[in-house]
Amino acid sequence: MTSRNLIAGVAAAIVLSGIAAIAADHTPSPLFIQKCTKCHGEDGTGNTPKGKKLKARDFTDPEFQAHKSDKQLVETVKNGTEKDMPAFGKILSEDEIEKLVKEDVRAFGRK
Repeated sequence: MTSRNLIAGVAAAIVLSGIAAIAADHTPSPLFIQKCTKCHGEDGTGNTPKGKKLKARDFTDPEFQAHKSDKQLVETVKNGTEKDMPAFGKILSEDEIEKLVKEDVRAFGRK
């Protein structure tokens, strides 16, 4: 292998690894930032002062992601929980809630 081919191969590997890293990061939607980050944080971990106090779910946790269906998550966002999570069903449309679940909550699980 010539040094030119070696350099090209190394450069390609660096570029591809950078692309993979960028794809793994999730930038939350403006709606998620507005309604969810106080508790769940911009990274979805729940590692915020309010999130820690309320024991907010960590959306990056593979076990959480595996054991909750989209339907369950939509219902939770819509109706809240008995203890800590407020209901957003009268504030957000069904479409907004479904997008939060599918495009934000689930995306944190793909990190």
